[in-house]
Amino acid sequence: MKDDAERLFQRGARYQNHRPDYPDSLFAALAQRAPARRLALDLGCGSGQACRALGAHFQQVLGADVSLEQLRAAPPGGAHYLAARADALPLADASLDLITVAQALHWFPLPAFFHEAGRVLRPGGVLAIISYGLCTVQGLEGLVEDFHDRTLRPWWPAARWLVVDGYRGLPLPWPELPDLVTAPIRRHWGWRDMAGYLDTWSALVSARAAGEDPLAAFVPALRAAWGEGKRTVCWPLRVRCCARP
Repeated sequence: MKDDAERLFQRGARYQNHRPDYPDSLFAALAQRAPARRLALDLGCGSGQACRALGAHFQQVLGADVSLEQLRAAPPGGAHYLAARADALPLADASLDLITVAQALHWFPLPAFFHEAGRVLRPGGVLAIISYGLCTVQGLEGLVEDFHDRTLRPWWPAARWLVVDGYRGLPLPWPELPDLVTAPIRRHWGWRDMAGYLDTWSALVSARAAGEDPLAAFVPALRAAWGEGKRTVCWPLRVRCCARP
């Protein structure tokens, strides 16, 4: 059990170090849509990427996740973190101005989560579903996509394709607000950065639990194709919002 906990903590640290963060303009726009700027919750927060950005726009920010090891990897200061399920939040009724869910909605029990969101959001409080889909690499179009779609397909949960699609086919609990105008996330990375990012993918956790390591086999091809320079990596940022009546 101790070894399992340590592996989960290390995975949380990899999230902290290798996952792309979100543009501040996204959280500024969400704060403008919220009825007030008192309290925001990032649910399924992992190691706290979105929490840190929300802190610039809200008086208080909470991050919640079911994984204690992920929470342990969050940097100190700023947000307050708690271990909690999406359908059983230890929060007062009508206490939140904003709930963000970034890359995590497919892990939640629906519609129980939507019912709980309706309980803890204030009237007019905003629920924002954020995703950034599958990245592309300048000059290597198709390489990472093939690893994701073909090599790792047996190891992805079925709900993964909801993320890739930006959760567009998922009904929201209240009328949807107009789309936010969002620019893609862009990073200039070397092949080691990309390998570190790929190592955060949940499909690899499933594969390794079965005694396989597709990433170890893929990295030599990634390095050879990438070279030792930097390349532009781009993720399509998608946001769906609705407001509690």
